[in-house]
Amino acid sequence: MFFGEWRKSRYSYDVGACCEVLNLESGESHFRDSVNPDLAQLGFKNDEWTTFLATAKI
Repeated sequence: MFFGEWRKSRYSYDVGACCEVLNLESGESHFRDSVNPDLAQLGFKNDEWTTFLATAKI
């Protein structure tokens, strides 16, 4: 897991419609719209984010 930098999904396209995630060593992950990065962010504990990703892949 990467800590401290916003990153886009490797599945994102070059058209600009994408989401980014930031994982922090404190145990939190933040999720934002890459087109409007200054707008609201969603926050999750890292274990909640990992569970979401595992569930979304099913």
